[in-house]
Amino acid sequence: MRRFAGRYAKLPVEFPATCPTCGEVVPATFDRAGGRVVLSYACEACGPRREVHHDAIWTPVESDFPGSAAKTLTGARIRPVARRLPRTVETLCPECSAIVLGRYFVRDGAVHIEKTCPEHGYFRDLISPDVVLYGKAAWWTFEEHAGQRRPRVSGAAHCPSHCGLCNQHQSSSCLAQIDLTNRCNLRCPICFANAGAVGYVYEPSYEQIVERLRALRALDPYPATAIQFTGGEPTIHPEFLRILSAARDMGFSHIQAATNGIRLADAEFAQATADAGLHTLYLQFDGVGEEAHRPTRNHPGLWAQKLAAIDNCRATGMKVCLVPTILRGINDHRVAEIFRFAVENIDVVSAISYQPVAFTGRINTDERLSQRYTLGHLAHDIAAAAGGSAMRDMYPLSIVVPLAQLLEALTGKPKIRPSCHPDCAFGTYFLVSPEGRAFPFPQVIDVEGMFTEMNRIAARARRRGRATWLDKWRTFRMIRRHFRADQAPPGLTAKRFMRSLYGLVDKGLGRGESGKLNYRTLLCAGMHFMDRYNFDVERAKRCVILYATPEGVMPFCTYNCGPFYRGLVEPLHAETSVSVRSRGEPVPAAAMETRI
Repeated sequence: MRRFAGRYAKLPVEFPATCPTCGEVVPATFDRAGGRVVLSYACEACGPRREVHHDAIWTPVESDFPGSAAKTLTGARIRPVARRLPRTVETLCPECSAIVLGRYFVRDGAVHIEKTCPEHGYFRDLISPDVVLYGKAAWWTFEEHAGQRRPRVSGAAHCPSHCGLCNQHQSSSCLAQIDLTNRCNLRCPICFANAGAVGYVYEPSYEQIVERLRALRALDPYPATAIQFTGGEPTIHPEFLRILSAARDMGFSHIQAATNGIRLADAEFAQATADAGLHTLYLQFDGVGEEAHRPTRNHPGLWAQKLAAIDNCRATGMKVCLVPTILRGINDHRVAEIFRFAVENIDVVSAISYQPVAFTGRINTDERLSQRYTLGHLAHDIAAAAGGSAMRDMYPLSIVVPLAQLLEALTGKPKIRPSCHPDCAFGTYFLVSPEGRAFPFPQVIDVEGMFTEMNRIAARARRRGRATWLDKWRTFRMIRRHFRADQAPPGLTAKRFMRSLYGLVDKGLGRGESGKLNYRTLLCAGMHFMDRYNFDVERAKRCVILYATPEGVMPFCTYNCGPFYRGLVEPLHAETSVSVRSRGEPVPAAAMETRI
């Protein structure tokens, strides 16, 4: 994986690039001029040209945000989030997964990535169709975070070639993941886990799952408090109910399952899961109606089963997060109908997590580019569905880090911090009125002013080591000051708005019978998991969706989509393997690094 890193260790570096004038890929060279990294184009048609690039690969830079960590807790250098374009990036070859040099650049109002592998040639992909919206998101991260106090892998050579977590990782878990099985009761053509098609069964025992739960609770300085069981289809694990109870008893405050909903359509089983501690279904949901699921799932009767699962959640007090996988030109027209379904079922649906497709295998270039759906596309589609504004309403997940830090200061308890890269997740909250109308948060609150002030309050409390009554008063005053009474819908006062905010923390508020007279909250966002075409090493370092595996804790996009450590981990620990055990020899543990 690191075999080409030496080729761009020092400037100058040859780098085929898109000519800013004619758009053709031409010879170019990165070098330094006047203390800045520049890309010099040698275009026969347009003549020579130089362009400054923002860079943290060859240029030691510090974060532009006060109070940021310059190194991780174990001493690895932190490259701060680059907010400007064009910029250099470390990425992966889509064919061999080798780490290669790339760049983000703008053409025709869109953001693209391009790179060249010495063995497999040139690649280009779309990052966002809207450079202005993309640029806005880049500015809404706060302090750089310092990662793990006790990483499993120390002295890692180069992200992402050592995972486990390593000393270069900067974030803690926001939502931890554990695969319970790779078996499934569906055969979906778009499954990144490739469930049921790999020639072996991977299904950890109850004792092994408990061991991984303990590893997540032992993360330091911020233990995992939210866990998602996934697969395959996690509900078909023979010890599923027992595993839920174990997670609850170990102190996980939020427990959810990524499921197709088939087993939860049974009312008795749904009640048993709720009794065991399940809070939320992360429900596969590609649209409204049977036809919406035919091209992606091809399972007759699936829509009726999903509706039954949702009704069972309503009856048992569990919540539902709808999870559509979106491909451009295939089902992106369903974004609006999914939003409307969520609003109509706000008593049980708490969120929509749209997932733009990640291309995890070989795919024709024209097909990939035509089907590539990004967070930029999603932002405009959500705004159109809700009658809002993408520029006003949509923000990266990282903007809410101050809320976690303030709650930690006020309660004295560690809180999960969504300190991911601004490219990872994008969306907004909606307030849904008792009459069923949806209003985006930024319509009724100055989001940017509120979170900026919130970050200052949290920083003061953190420096003192505790929060005072004055901090609580400042927090109350802050929310009232940034509330836009003139833009608020009828009946929504600052007091009712604050009650809705409390509902984000206390899930007993705003749900069920007690919430009928309140404005309820709906998270509507997308998380774009990377593939090898659009991979950014800096995003992997900041990943907050962490997998607990037999070989350590790994970022989602290194486990499933980029280096694809899943393909190494599962065969090592499979119960029955055609691809590994039929050869009569085990795969050595060293293969975790050397085979890549």
